[in-house]
Amino acid sequence: MPLRAFCPWYHTRFFVAPGLVLHVSDPAGDDSFSVWAGATHRSALATLADTAIEWNQFDG
Repeated sequence: MPLRAFCPWYHTRFFVAPGLVLHVSDPAGDDSFSVWAGATHRSALATLADTAIEWNQFDG
């Protein structure tokens, strides 16, 4: 479920699901983006491992 940004002038979105929160931002306004994920259990991160994101660190 997408949530409204807490600061509308930032290119930041939050997405939540049972046991999972994603923070997605596009700070430069170009094709780059940043994703942070938090989960109550590692199994909630399993589907993110197969995405086309080049992770700097992934503990799922």
